[in-house]
Amino acid sequence: MRRSLCLSFLLCIVVLFSGCVKPFILENLALSIIIGYDSLENERILTTSVLQKIDPSAREKTQVVASTAFTSRGSRISSNRELSKYLVGGQVRVVMYGKKLASKGIIDLVDTLSRDPTLGDMIYLCVSDEEASHILTHRYREISNIGMYLYENLKQNSEREELPSPTIQDFLRDYYSEGKDPVVPLLKRRGNEVYIKGLALFHDGHMVHEASPRQGYLLKLLLNTRKPGYFELATDAEPLTKYLKHSGKENEVKIVFGTVKSSSKIKLLDSKTPEFTVSVSMFGDLQEISTPYSFDKPEAITALENEIGKKLKEEIETFMASLQKHEADAVGFGEIYRSKVRNSKLTKDKWHPMFKEAKINVRVNFKLRHTGAIE
Repeated sequence: MRRSLCLSFLLCIVVLFSGCVKPFILENLALSIIIGYDSLENERILTTSVLQKIDPSAREKTQVVASTAFTSRGSRISSNRELSKYLVGGQVRVVMYGKKLASKGIIDLVDTLSRDPTLGDMIYLCVSDEEASHILTHRYREISNIGMYLYENLKQNSEREELPSPTIQDFLRDYYSEGKDPVVPLLKRRGNEVYIKGLALFHDGHMVHEASPRQGYLLKLLLNTRKPGYFELATDAEPLTKYLKHSGKENEVKIVFGTVKSSSKIKLLDSKTPEFTVSVSMFGDLQEISTPYSFDKPEAITALENEIGKKLKEEIETFMASLQKHEADAVGFGEIYRSKVRNSKLTKDKWHPMFKEAKINVRVNFKLRHTGAIE
């Protein structure tokens, strides 16, 4: 008797909970894959959504819907008035912000996305070099679904090459950190192509500067998130002249190397200035060199390593100066400072001017593991 009562009670619980679940039929839903936001007058925003069509017989695989409102949720309500199916965001992979809107600030929009239970925190964020609608409404010859195309593009580049991880989770973590600022990919459309133009650097949730893809490589190097990839640079030819087999009037020697292993350490030397030392160690495989070179001489390899290290040091220093000028601490020097200085009571308002005046010393130790197929 007691057992039967328990089973009946559990059955009632299952029925009650199952009755609370709102059923959704896939064929009756409009699935958004990518959402774009642009700034309009009077604090309104233009929202452009690319929807995945479920009907396999449909000629077009996607549908674009645009709406205006004061908030992202208001835009969703407005978009639903234009659709025969209920709009849901559970399949959103990428959210794009127009450059004008990003310069005004996007933290409220990102915060709203993070609190939407239908969306995950691993959605990729990016900024469009123009209006986001210009990228999302264009008909591409070779791209059937711009949402999935951009998702795969951002995914493979963040996993391997020049992009730090650009998810909602990463953006909010860096935004709410007292000593670090967010950075997301900057995209541009050229005809029927969309490519990664560089990185959008942020200060207090506002885009303040643009970094090059090369600097994206350096940023991943400084963040210790570099994975196997390739980097091209040009060194001065003069220090290498006696090792060039066909020395002519070359001013530069172009080199491509693959990253085998890398590490970086940031040390706080002086908390008053403040002053930091950035030490970078790299092992690389030489993939290509623009002129025949004497790899049979040990001193020739040492000379080449020194020139590569010198060039990397110059590029890192230029990148650091740019970050400081715009008070965009994408590396997280402020987090190093906060962890080392007891009772620092660091805030973003306090750290940004300190970061601008900080002294940053860069050291690079580059070694070639082997010269690959060049020898």
